Amino acid sequence: MSFSFLSSFKSPSTMKLFALNCLSFWAWLFLIFPGILGQSSLKTFNPDLQFDNYTLILKGQRIVLHSGEFHTFRLPVPSLWPDILEKMKAAGFNAISVYIHMGLVNPSPGVMDFDGYRSLSALYGAARLAGLWIVLRPGPYINGETTAGGLPHWITSQVKSELRTTAPDWNAAWTPYIQAIIAQTNQSQISNGGPVIAIQIDNEYDQQEGGPYFAELEALYREPANGIHVPLTHNDPGMLDAFINGTGAVDLYGMDAYPQGLVASNLSIWNPIEMGYHTYHEEANPSQPWYSPEFQSGAFDGWGPGATGYEDWRAVTDADFESVFYLHTWASNAKLVNYYMLYGGTSWGALPYPY
Repeated sequence: MSFSFLSSFKSPSTMKLFALNCLSFWAWLFLIFPGILGQSSLKTFNPDLQFDNYTLILKGQRIVLHSGEFHTFRLPVPSLWPDILEKMKAAGFNAISVYIHMGLVNPSPGVMDFDGYRSLSALYGAARLAGLWIVLRPGPYINGETTAGGLPHWITSQVKSELRTTAPDWNAAWTPYIQAIIAQTNQSQISNGGPVIAIQIDNEYDQQEGGPYFAELEALYREPANGIHVPLTHNDPGMLDAFINGTGAVDLYGMDAYPQGLVASNLSIWNPIEMGYHTYHEEANPSQPWYSPEFQSGAFDGWGPGATGYEDWRAVTDADFESVFYLHTWASNAKLVNYYMLYGGTSWGALPYPY
């Protein structure tokens, strides 16, 4: 049910050349001619992590984030993770984005399981060895083409109030889980020599509904005793200005983009190229670098005879699509792009739910 960008390249060397050519342009632009950047709006989270309206600055270096999505629960064998991450690094990527599935980590009230394929320490260790940064996306709600968006079924059956609100019973349900994520992650932030450079708050939510709920999540991360010193982010599902300002606003705004959509209609032609990215960025959040937490690199496919088929999806998300749509995104001034998915894996058992 998940999908992969890696398969669209003819060979690892082709993928590496593609990534390095793209990154080398930005490196040349920023490092050889830094004066063209002009004034910046610097925001510091810790001595090793800053950003301004141009890029992230990690350990004193400007970084164009070239990231891919990887879900450990779709490859539930930790010993296999280093191989995938090393291939991502060899292909020219410098980061991964990872959903954490609450239902697997917190399968019943008061139970937290970080053993085996649920292990965050194994993930952080593999990423550190591969030389990849991590944007952690623990939800609680993740979507991720999963049943109940990754929420455990004890929540959907026992919490009586509306979920993803400030309702006390919902707050009581997610708080221990987020506290456990914080405890597992604190020492693996960039400020402590680890790979974690950002944490996403929930997933693709409306600010009018979710603002106060986001504020509660953010307050927990920012409690001094918890020691989280990386940007809190969010992925807006469109040009909706969600969580840039006002109640629940995050540190680093991002906007998802699926130019070919995720519902098969006419897979013989491309959808029009979105020409408004740069203008939207300049109007919506000009003091931050332009971030796409999910940029389409394929599509999920269903089961059975009615399924579209990956070959048909590849026809509109192939190397030609990448050359046009990805380059257009960078030309629109995107400096942090995460491809969804980079490694697809397998959706096991009752986990998957398309869209």
